[in-house]
Amino acid sequence: MREYDLIADWYRRDRTQSIGVAESLAAVASLPRGSRVLDLGCGNGSPISEALAGARYRVVGLDSSAGMLARFRRNLPRIPVVRGDCRVCPFSDALFDAAISWGMLFHLTPRDQSIAFASVARILKPGAPFLFTAAEIPDIAADDPGITGTLNGVTFRYFAVRDYRTLIAPHGFEIEKVYGDPGIATYYFARRR
Repeated sequence: MREYDLIADWYRRDRTQSIGVAESLAAVASLPRGSRVLDLGCGNGSPISEALAGARYRVVGLDSSAGMLARFRRNLPRIPVVRGDCRVCPFSDALFDAAISWGMLFHLTPRDQSIAFASVARILKPGAPFLFTAAEIPDIAADDPGITGTLNGVTFRYFAVRDYRTLIAPHGFEIEKVYGDPGIATYYFARRR
C-alpha cells in the first residue's frame, strides 16, 4: 500500500513493540518449532515476525509496501520477505503451517477480503491456524463505503464486514475463537479445514 510507504519511518517509532506478539505466539503454540509461518501484511517485521522468529518458527513475510519491506530487510535480514498482494499470494499450495495477519485485512473492501481469504486458504496446510484482526458490524450495509482515518497525517481506509464466519467458510476456514480488545482490535482465530 502506498499509504504505508509514506509512514514507514514513523511507524516503527510510534508503534508499541508488543502489539500482537502474545496473540500471535499463542496462535502457533501448538505447532512444533521450525514450522513455517506466514506473516501476512508483515510491515517492517517488528514486532510479530521478530517474535515468531525468536521463538524458532520459520517466518516468511508478505507485504505490498516497498517502504515497509526495505525496513523489514534492515531489521530482520535473515528472514525471507516477499513483496506481493495478499489477494494473490505468491506461494505454492499448502506451503505454510500457520498464518498471522495483524492490522491489514480491514484495509480491503469486503469483496477483496474474501478474495484474500481464498488465497490464504490455498497456501495453508489443512488444520493450519490463521489469526487475523478485523472488524465486524452485523447491520452494516452491503455497499458500505468504509471509513477513513489518519496515521501520521496519511489517510487510510478501513472496512468492516457483517459476519466473518459467513465470509470465510466458503474458503475452507472455521472460526474457533473471537477475542475483543476494546479500542484496539478484534482477533479472529480460525483454522483451515
